[in-house]
Amino acid sequence: MDKEKVLDQIWENLSYVIDPEVGVSILDLNLVQKLELSDDGTVNIEVRMTTPACPAMLAYQLANDVVEALKKVSEVKKINFKLLDHYMADQINEAIKESLEEKPA
Repeated sequence: MDKEKVLDQIWENLSYVIDPEVGVSILDLNLVQKLELSDDGTVNIEVRMTTPACPAMLAYQLANDVVEALKKVSEVKKINFKLLDHYMADQINEAIKESLEEKPA
């Protein structure tokens, strides 16, 4: 696996993820706080919302959109997603984790 090429594809896909509240790419808003790709195809990603009080449904939608963008990269085998600094982060992170267990990358 050419990690640099895979990371380029991941960043490209993430550039199309739009914050549902403000209508701007999450990359333009600097919402991705951490992105790591391991040799086995595991992606560790941490994302924050524009505000900790963003409506929970929009925060979940954004989290799900990030995961779906990552799933489109065939070399991504596992996704560890974490939403940071949001009032419903624990619940959203658990829901995303459960959805990934049902339908992995």
